[in-house]
Amino acid sequence: MDLNAELIISVVAAVLALLTLIFIIDWRYFRDWVVIFLFKCVLDCLWGSAAVNTYKLDYPFRQFPQYCDASLLFELWVFPILCLLYNQITRERGVRPILCYAVLFSAVLTAIEYPLELYTDLIEYLNWSWFTTFYTLTITFLSSRAFIAFYRWGCDHFSPKESSHKK
Repeated sequence: MDLNAELIISVVAAVLALLTLIFIIDWRYFRDWVVIFLFKCVLDCLWGSAAVNTYKLDYPFRQFPQYCDASLLFELWVFPILCLLYNQITRERGVRPILCYAVLFSAVLTAIEYPLELYTDLIEYLNWSWFTTFYTLTITFLSSRAFIAFYRWGCDHFSPKESSHKK
């Protein structure tokens, strides 16, 4: 096996995501986190595949290149876990902090991705820019937050009501 920068970065990202999942995520909200994780996986697969298939992005180094053109590590592991962290941080906060944290998380991820695009084969911008990364990340963070708010509302609204008459 050939050790290159792309493989090392991928392994470090996977391990850091796993450590975040184990030690930082508050598992008292397990049901919410599973819903967010799966929502993000579906959204990222659709959006990521569309970006690759419309020649906006390319991932020269990826997992299972014979089966998938997108970065499975980022779309199915790293980004969904970061979304869990974002939702955990904003769980009990108002609209302004939700927006600010979405921008902050997106800015940090963009600041990491842009040098990776310039100096590695992990990602290549074709008809894309760092600003496109920034705003699409912001939109996806906010969409995950909106989705879990809708999910919580639905669980509360449609859950069986306890009867006031006990027999």
